[in-house]
Amino acid sequence: MAPPPESHTLRRRRRVIPVLVAAFAATLVVLVPARPAAAAPSTDAQIQSLQNQIETVVEEYNGITTKLNADLAQQKRLSAALGPAQLQSVLAQQRVATIIHDLVIAGPGSTSGIAVLLSADSTTDIVNELGTLSAIARAQRATLNTATTLVGKYRTQKAALDKLVAQEAAQKAALAAKKRTIQEQLSRLVALEGGSAVVNRANLAKDSKAYTTPVACPQTTTTGKRLLAVKKACSLLYPIHWYGWGDAGPSKYDCSGLTMTAWAAAGVSLAHFTGDQWNETYAVSRGSLLPGDLVFYNSRHHVAIYIGNGWIVQAEHTGEPIKESPIDFDTVVSSGYRRIKGM
Repeated sequence: MAPPPESHTLRRRRRVIPVLVAAFAATLVVLVPARPAAAAPSTDAQIQSLQNQIETVVEEYNGITTKLNADLAQQKRLSAALGPAQLQSVLAQQRVATIIHDLVIAGPGSTSGIAVLLSADSTTDIVNELGTLSAIARAQRATLNTATTLVGKYRTQKAALDKLVAQEAAQKAALAAKKRTIQEQLSRLVALEGGSAVVNRANLAKDSKAYTTPVACPQTTTTGKRLLAVKKACSLLYPIHWYGWGDAGPSKYDCSGLTMTAWAAAGVSLAHFTGDQWNETYAVSRGSLLPGDLVFYNSRHHVAIYIGNGWIVQAEHTGEPIKESPIDFDTVVSSGYRRIKGM
């Protein structure tokens, strides 16, 4: 049996429902707000990011410079040792050659070698002469072998060191080029802001004591080597000393150059590299900080010296003088409160 025909009303409903659904969907699109696009980072944020990048490059540059200088010194020592060793080898060769000449080549009239043997009075004399010459030859041959081995050792070490020095010099040059590129980007961003810097201390002149030293330095009392280190750091606040890439004085400093110089005034030797300074110190808690302790930021690529009461002295970045700053506890890296070993 055939199904009954659809009524006119049912057919009309079938046509209207899809239209209503489409209209409702369109309404939802209008009512549900689109997810806003992520806002572009502010110019200040971009500047701060570039400053952090420069800081990282600078400390990597300091690290490779430290290694390169040590390897250059070792290279110089090897070169100095190689000359005498080569001379010793040449002299040993000459002595062996002389003995061979006396044994084999020297003719009648000679006072050594075969001439001596031919004039010997007895077999015993011949044996004695041969034994003496043989002993001398063996001794000289041993000297020659020792000298030749030493020369070979020095040459092998120097070849490996020469290769390493070349690699380190190339890395140093690459980091310098990278720093220049970032610096150019930073200069363009600062120009967009009308020449202002990220940190603006109420529009004070950067070469003023009010800008570099807003609080007394040091902030809390201390004694001994700590006092000497902190006093040195405080002395760089005014007269003005500026940030200088890879510098450790006398007029410009980078961050690790500043802390190195401060502690050198107390007779304590630190390397000019944040990575080494981290290893030359040990972790202390925030609550036990003392003047002279080091505070690390930016994945250990920035370091400052603590002067007490929540303040540090730091060489922050290019375009800034050595200055006091609040410690900004939120940005200190994990275990970033560090104390000089033995202090």
